[in-house]
Amino acid sequence: MTSAAPRTLFVARGATTVGFYRCALPAVVLGADWVGALGEPGSLRLLTGRVPATFTERDIAGYDVVVLQQVSGRAWLRAINALQDAGVAVLYEIDDWMHGARKLAGHGHADHYDRATIEAHELCMRACDGVICSTPWLARRYRSINSRTFTCRNGVDLARYAYTRPARDHVGIGWAGGTGHATAVKPWIEGVAEVMRSRPDVRFTSVGQPFADWLEPEFGSRALSIPWTALEVYPAAMTHFDVVLAPAATNDFFRAKSDLRWLEAAALSLPCIADPVVYPEIEHGVTGFHASTPAEMTAILAELVGDRELRERVGAAAHAHVREHRSAQVAAASWSAVLREVAGERTPAVA
Repeated sequence: MTSAAPRTLFVARGATTVGFYRCALPAVVLGADWVGALGEPGSLRLLTGRVPATFTERDIAGYDVVVLQQVSGRAWLRAINALQDAGVAVLYEIDDWMHGARKLAGHGHADHYDRATIEAHELCMRACDGVICSTPWLARRYRSINSRTFTCRNGVDLARYAYTRPARDHVGIGWAGGTGHATAVKPWIEGVAEVMRSRPDVRFTSVGQPFADWLEPEFGSRALSIPWTALEVYPAAMTHFDVVLAPAATNDFFRAKSDLRWLEAAALSLPCIADPVVYPEIEHGVTGFHASTPAEMTAILAELVGDRELRERVGAAAHAHVREHRSAQVAAASWSAVLREVAGERTPAVA
């Protein structure tokens, strides 16, 4: 375990996947407290977390550092200022480019990011003692809002993916994730269909979004959409895969994205074909594959489908790389460094 951080509380935005990766997971590894909450200060609803049994909202002011995930508005601004007056360092955590989500057609939460909402987020972001981002790209962009930004990259909890994939007589191509990815996935789907036409033993499964529905009219039960489900189900659902796809579109919404899709594939020892801009850490042909166009993806996919040894070799190399460099335990070191840097910088106001 990473050495103990300052007494820290992570406040996640509800009980969500992003709350798990950006608050709960680093908190658990660091031995810090965390809660998943909804609402505004004064009437927070605590949905989940790991805090003392006696914990209440009033206890937040007793920490050295508080990490707030994507809070917004005047009530949170007042709470941030009050915590700072009490000597608490307050960090704002974000792993998304909100301006990109607002402009992305087909994003399920685009209407939640209108201009007024973004300004309400930026109000709190500006007031905090720093902003923690999931990628260097985000850290650079949000520096115009708060000059002090930090990059804490995502890590993956390998133990959650310790599944033995069942033996089968087909090859599974898969995609798993959340909203906003249709514009990236759609151009690759015809390449998937091309491979499926030439290989009757190939199937396609999408988890979290109904992308397999695009293939179902032609391929029937060989195309399966597993709907959005609980975070705990995703690793098991991904055991349908033998090859993972990770496309990206050429816009800022995707440029801001972390390489989590590759990390999750690697956790299951699966080869991943990914966009080189979003997934630069992949070593092409060694820990995964880069494809900038649908044609490049189709050629690589056809090779992987026909070569089990290649799939296993690249999947094993990806797993080894992620275990050494991107596990939750390794990633926690950057969180610890940030928390230590900001802890104690504020002193309680004199009465």
